Amino acid sequence: MAKVSRRARGPRIQLRDDEVLVVSHLLGELDQLLGAGEPTEPGADEIAGLRWSADPVAAPADPALRRLLPDAYPDDAEATAEFRRYTDATLRDGMAVDLHAVRASLLEISDTGHASLDDELAQAWLRVLNRVRLVLAVRLGIENASDHEKLAQIDADDPRVGPFLLFEWVGYLLGDLLAAC
Repeated sequence: MAKVSRRARGPRIQLRDDEVLVVSHLLGELDQLLGAGEPTEPGADEIAGLRWSADPVAAPADPALRRLLPDAYPDDAEATAEFRRYTDATLRDGMAVDLHAVRASLLEISDTGHASLDDELAQAWLRVLNRVRLVLAVRLGIENASDHEKLAQIDADDPRVGPFLLFEWVGYLLGDLLAAC
């Protein structure tokens, strides 16, 4: 079972091989959802590390991606569109950097069974696990505590059992990591 402990130099995370595979799979799904891939190199449409689009950027159609990249001004479509144009690429790049860092530490865990996380890497893990959990919550229809309570009572043959158990497991891992930071 996943174990996170606090060390003098930062958290240490231990995962079994099957848990590494689960996290890797979840990262792959998040990467695919974001269309992230590798972090991009600076370009002409960048100032001080911020990238933007010359063209309007549409709000994501996928509700899970909309949860990760929400409208900044829900009551002002024009301001939201302008905000999205100037922030979407930078936000996605930041998420890609986090995914890349967590994947690199997963390779270490695959080799040794554990990885020691410095503060920066621990924060990347927290952000990635939180994003995974948000996506799972949207897919499961969890919007509040009562939705969660209802799902906790579903039958074992319900097709949502697997995703719900992943949601819970990622939550425990996230909580343990947060406590160790």
